[in-house]
Amino acid sequence: MTSDLNHLRERREAVRRDIEELAYQVDDGEVDPETAERLRMSYERELDALNASLGEHGDEMPAAPPRPAEPEPEPEPEPREGRPRSTNRVVTGGVLLLGALAVIMYFAVQSAEPDDAAPGGAAPGNLIVDPATVSNEELEAVVAANPDVTAMRMALADRYFEAEEYGASLDHYLNIAENSSDPRERSKALARVGWMAYITDQAEAADQYLIRSLEADPTNSEAILYRGFVTLYGLEDAEAALPQLEAAQQLTNISQRVIDQIDDALEDARRGAP
Repeated sequence: MTSDLNHLRERREAVRRDIEELAYQVDDGEVDPETAERLRMSYERELDALNASLGEHGDEMPAAPPRPAEPEPEPEPEPREGRPRSTNRVVTGGVLLLGALAVIMYFAVQSAEPDDAAPGGAAPGNLIVDPATVSNEELEAVVAANPDVTAMRMALADRYFEAEEYGASLDHYLNIAENSSDPRERSKALARVGWMAYITDQAEAADQYLIRSLEADPTNSEAILYRGFVTLYGLEDAEAALPQLEAAQQLTNISQRVIDQIDDALEDARRGAP
């Protein structure tokens, strides 16, 4: 538990730094104001989810740094000394992110069907209701009333994840990762938290979550695939990524589109350049 809390605290600090960095990126012309606002809203949702999870353990913190005032235009802004290092999230990661979302959506569809689905479209025995028949708000209420029914929480987290509402899904996946007794559930939740860490430019944290995911379930196809991409494009370690991507290439439950993405990544890894 202590290790999990430390991971959450580190991730929270990283997200807060990203929020603060956005003002510099806009001022330096690295990110346009409209994109920066969308990113900030995404970070704030993630930060709220992290604070909520840590708050359950008595570790609370203000939700987000105050929104900075709009900088006054300057003809030629002078470089800042000691400014935070730019993540260049939009500039360098945009193409990869668009392609990687196809990976997410493939696995999201695959995991939407419960393993123990009942015949005739009925809800499986470990679900209180059939998630397909209720709204997000109703499903939230069911989860709140039945916090120990992991299948319901997973269905809700998956729904948010598939809709790319990552801040809303994060807390539910973290809850599953911390509390589920099923190693496959923990592995899936940790893999998706890891992927969300990656697409918010937290490659080191993403790698740690994916390692833990594979420790819980070494056969988790999602984690195997995600780790290859994170190692190559996040950690920029082509040598380490090569065997990971080769392992991903051997997966049997992936679409041709995902296979093409893996092949492209393998070419990058073999060239030694992300």
